[in-house]
Amino acid sequence: MDHKRYVQEFDQSWEVNYFFGYISDRTVCLLCGFEPSVVKKFAIERHFRNRHAIDYSNYSHSEKLSVIEGLKLVYQEDAIPSSNSSSQKSRLASYAISLLIAQNSKPFTEGTFVKNCIIEAVKAFGNSLSLNEALSIPLSAKTITSRITDISNSLTEKLKNLLKSCTYFSLCLDESTDIRHMSQLSIFIRIVQDDFSYVEELLDFVSLHDTTTGLDIFLAVDDSLKKFDIDFSKCFSVTTDGAKAMTGSKIGFAGQLKQRNINIPIIHCIIHQEALSGKVIKLSTAMETVTKIINIIKGGQNFLSHRKFQSFLHEHNAIHTDVPLHCPVRWLSAAKCLEIFFSIRKEILLFIQEKNNQKFQEYISLLENITFLSELAFITDMTNQLRLLNLKLQKPTQNISQLVSHVDSFRSKLQLFKSDLNNNIFHYFPSCQILFEEHGSSCNFKENIHFVDSVIEEFDTRFTCFEKLRTELILFENPLTAPIAEQQINLRDELCDLQNDISLKTVQETGAEFYNVLSKSTYPKLRDFGLRIYSMFGSTYLCETSFSKMKFIKNEKRSCLSNNSLPRLMRLATCNMQIDVPAVACKKA
Repeated sequence: MDHKRYVQEFDQSWEVNYFFGYISDRTVCLLCGFEPSVVKKFAIERHFRNRHAIDYSNYSHSEKLSVIEGLKLVYQEDAIPSSNSSSQKSRLASYAISLLIAQNSKPFTEGTFVKNCIIEAVKAFGNSLSLNEALSIPLSAKTITSRITDISNSLTEKLKNLLKSCTYFSLCLDESTDIRHMSQLSIFIRIVQDDFSYVEELLDFVSLHDTTTGLDIFLAVDDSLKKFDIDFSKCFSVTTDGAKAMTGSKIGFAGQLKQRNINIPIIHCIIHQEALSGKVIKLSTAMETVTKIINIIKGGQNFLSHRKFQSFLHEHNAIHTDVPLHCPVRWLSAAKCLEIFFSIRKEILLFIQEKNNQKFQEYISLLENITFLSELAFITDMTNQLRLLNLKLQKPTQNISQLVSHVDSFRSKLQLFKSDLNNNIFHYFPSCQILFEEHGSSCNFKENIHFVDSVIEEFDTRFTCFEKLRTELILFENPLTAPIAEQQINLRDELCDLQNDISLKTVQETGAEFYNVLSKSTYPKLRDFGLRIYSMFGSTYLCETSFSKMKFIKNEKRSCLSNNSLPRLMRLATCNMQIDVPAVACKKA
């Protein structure tokens, strides 16, 4: 190391205050060897403040130089990491992989995927992988197809074994179209064993090449069940998206079951029903106006207007630099769109005033109108409350009684919403609170209570399939307190014994855990009841997530997957079961 050059450069730079110096053309912290990714004063200052300020912040300039003179003895040539060090090798590998990602037009996020691939390869070779060994790994397209087939077949065998030993299972179905406008039927199954353990897995992913009638869907489901050597005898319920092809009592899927004397409850997905109940809010004048304004600014071919809008928001230091388009099909997009629009409503008004465009003239007066702004604030908050409910319903590993509890809770909140709006209390309405603080009593939120009444009416009208199950769901969650007279006749004797069984009074478990505690010999019917209820799907959310994965799998560059390859890929992409890769590999060796 050229110490003279080192000291001169170091002494003349501001880095002396933070004990940073130049070693082999690299800037490092002399105290701990830290090397900043960006050689900027703020990065170096932040490191010094977080790591060394306590010990050295009170040192004078001359005292710091004295410390540096001592540190010179530490930083000799033999102390400097060589180009063969582990950190240098890691950096070299990072650059090489980044180059390959860029040259092959892959997204930056592929780096993590590549790293995981390297980790799995090294594990397979016993934590030691040479270049020749890496070159020997077979990864041709034909080989990968074969490996995926083997893993998928292994999962299929697991499902077959689970279905043979299960007590009950339920299905959830949904149908969608891919980029080639081909209909795809997603079939998920919830399998419950006698010990109340369960799995939720993709049973099949079927391409419907012709029509998508109730008969087509029934035949597809029936064929899928036959692949696993089962029929509808153990199936307790089927959950669908509520489409006519699914729920039609004559020619729909439900009608096809009735024609074959298969009496299975058909449940309309609770998330779909919640989304439909909230549509009355989206039909408001405020929602319609917001959609029109955003479409004029950035919809269609308005690229120049959109860029000017983004620049305008940036110049005015707005909270957000853009506002999203609202897609009616997507459940959560309306809430985000309204929330952002309301937070930058003043900037939007200034923008359309400066634009002086004839298309905007009718909206300028609205954005200055307190009545309209009051409705906008209310719709924003109400839509957000529906979004929060929707997110609760989408949480995984929830049984049907928990989903119904979320809906019942929201029904109670709707009554609170009415009461609070009548008394100008805005605990659930932060946007209304902001507007009220700005304009005071001129904001009349009571005029929007009819929206709450409409939502209450929708919630009371829908969820009928869950209302029919309410007595059974109460019994499932609270067997020790459920009214005996309201239950099925065949359960009453055991329920009388159960509620007067002193040994069960102190049991802490609830729901499925409680039923698993019950003796099979003493309470066989109640245990069977618990298994049936626990097997039920409350929503088709798993089907919805599978379609999202399908969009990545079957993209524009990969749209010609065969009817055999797509289900296998979907099975692996949605799998929740543990996959024993060494066992599959050994079996095929």
